[in-house]
Amino acid sequence: MKFGTQRLIALAVTLTGATAACACGPTPGNLEAAPAVRAQQTRVPGEYLVSLAARGSVKAIVELFGQFGIKGIQDLGQDIFLVTLTEDPGPDRMEQLGGENAHVLAVQPNFVYGGRGPARLPHAR
Repeated sequence: MKFGTQRLIALAVTLTGATAACACGPTPGNLEAAPAVRAQQTRVPGEYLVSLAARGSVKAIVELFGQFGIKGIQDLGQDIFLVTLTEDPGPDRMEQLGGENAHVLAVQPNFVYGGRGPARLPHAR
């Protein structure tokens, strides 16, 4: 009986050590790695992802960003649109203009995904 108890204790210690080692190692969802990845991201000049409050407010895109020459507006689904401009005012100005309209929920640059050439986000092709 004593031998069986020792085996159980040894097994518990081994499993505890293995669990602790796994918990301390890097994980895919580690939030600490996010700033380093974001710092390496580059954006596609003149392309922005615009999230709208409702589909019927697509005209808000034209009204807000038309002054920069809209080359195209692509519906990506779920009220998100890829807006391509001829003149790029920069992310700060785009976010500022978007914040001034109740129909616009968010504006962000279209970041290049990965490190292989000019590839874009899968839904932004």
